[in-house]
Amino acid sequence: MFKDIPASAETVLKRAFNNWGIFGLYEKMDIIVKQPRKSNGYSKTEKKPLNDSDEKKDNRDLQVHVCSNRVQKELAIRLQPAHSGIIIGQIKDKRFLPNLSFAELVVRHNPKLNYPYAVLENKSSNLVMYGRDIMGSAIVDFFNGIKENQILIVLNQKKEAIGIGKSRFSGNLITQSDKITIDNIQDIGTHYLKGENRYGAFHGD
Repeated sequence: MFKDIPASAETVLKRAFNNWGIFGLYEKMDIIVKQPRKSNGYSKTEKKPLNDSDEKKDNRDLQVHVCSNRVQKELAIRLQPAHSGIIIGQIKDKRFLPNLSFAELVVRHNPKLNYPYAVLENKSSNLVMYGRDIMGSAIVDFFNGIKENQILIVLNQKKEAIGIGKSRFSGNLITQSDKITIDNIQDIGTHYLKGENRYGAFHGD
């Protein structure tokens, strides 16, 4: 069920946009969220109306969609189509999990690269696009403040987003040559070549 952003989800999204350095973009976007339940006001597994507790639970697990304009947003909420807009990530347990569409927004609107990222050499960039995890020796540049278990944007040497990763190490340890130092969470191959503008389940900040 598509709906306007509830207050709790709006707080999560604003914090995420700010953390990725694109807070100014948030107010310019026509964003809706989709609940993981049927649009008839019933829960996903039980044929009874949702109560306040169900509603709060739904607000912890939402797909985030960006519409092209306000008209599309209003139509999606009123008509409840199966699909609308572009999915940019998911709110899960009060955290925003970005996907590659969101990563592309960050790269386009935050050229200063003041967000968690890793730049890969060309051969490894090609491997990542088909699901490979990232060895430390493949990294030619990275965000200095990177932390362990942090979600980051994987870039090629042209500074194009090619994946979403999760760091196994912090700081310079991410470049250890004999270890996988970044797990491949989502790559451009599965996101676009297989038509998957959707989110695989993973956990991270």
